[in-house]
Amino acid sequence: MDKSSRKALLVGMVGLLLASGVALRVLSAADWDATIFVAFGEDAAPTREYAEERLGDVWLRTVQGHDGKFFFVQANDPWVIDPQENALVLDRPLYRSQRMLYPALAGVGGLLPPAGVVWGLLIVNLLAMGFGTWAVARLALEMDGSVWWGLAFTLNLGFISEMTISGAGVVSASLAFLALVMVSKDRIWAAVALLSLAGLAREAMLIAAAGTAFWLWRKAKRRDAVGVFVIPTVVAAIWALYLRIRIGLEPGVDQVQEIGLPLQGFIQAFANWIDDPFNLVVGVSMLLVMALFTLRTLASSHLVGWAFLGFVLLGVLFTKQVWNSWFDISRAIAPVVTGYVLLLLSSRRSPGERSLPARPSDSAHSGDGASS
Repeated sequence: MDKSSRKALLVGMVGLLLASGVALRVLSAADWDATIFVAFGEDAAPTREYAEERLGDVWLRTVQGHDGKFFFVQANDPWVIDPQENALVLDRPLYRSQRMLYPALAGVGGLLPPAGVVWGLLIVNLLAMGFGTWAVARLALEMDGSVWWGLAFTLNLGFISEMTISGAGVVSASLAFLALVMVSKDRIWAAVALLSLAGLAREAMLIAAAGTAFWLWRKAKRRDAVGVFVIPTVVAAIWALYLRIRIGLEPGVDQVQEIGLPLQGFIQAFANWIDDPFNLVVGVSMLLVMALFTLRTLASSHLVGWAFLGFVLLGVLFTKQVWNSWFDISRAIAPVVTGYVLLLLSSRRSPGERSLPARPSDSAHSGDGASS
């Protein structure tokens, strides 16, 4: 291991320690009850009762709680062996069950008892915070920057929020950022594997696969681009088909409620922010970061920008349900925030620009329209 790699590893460990510090603070405030991270809701009767049958008393958040309650259910049956007992407790079984990697890891493939799953959800996210920080530090090195820019992952408000409610965003983003490191080193098959896993953690991370494929296509790496896009998409599609066999098609159930008309969600949420300065500041800041990230990406050839640019489009289409709270919107576009820090602080050289020469077999068929 060279000196730069050791420094990146050190930054990853610092990220893990910082995330652990946040976790300890939350735990101490909850009398060391780890179910606070699972975010069961007072008014979410199905998942609350499901948890209380298996754990006894649990820490309850206000109203509906957050995503962790669904991942707890999934971690007890990650392969959907008994959907009547588990998956049908979820509000949108097909939508929720598509994100299978995080609960599968947290429950060790369904082997852990429910009490172990509670801690597994937290431990996996803590490790992912350290892993993601290490990956961003490695990426920063590829961009001729300081390894300490890796902390742009750990200190990202969205990823911290994800960790505190046992969300899958930390796992999916850490895998995606490491995939970009692999692309920069021309290790395409490793990148394909990582992006496939990222898509199974959070289906929206297929955006990173599409963006990375587009960047490779522009670099005249046509065959690699096809593999980077097609394989993760097929893997996600196979799992989706399996879920429909196990759970059914659920006619009449609106599985996706977070996508609407462009900027409609932002405009509707803005009216509520007038009386909530913090939501107003964060909401407007997120929109500004999205705009600046887009401009920076279009003005450069950085892989980081193109990989996550699709999240800007997603942000524009998010409904009021996502935009209404700083907590939710910061989680939804968290990769854009970390990516923007890298673009802002890096040199203008794109990662992998020197290590990704076009192969003769690719360039020979690229045509005059291929850009460099």
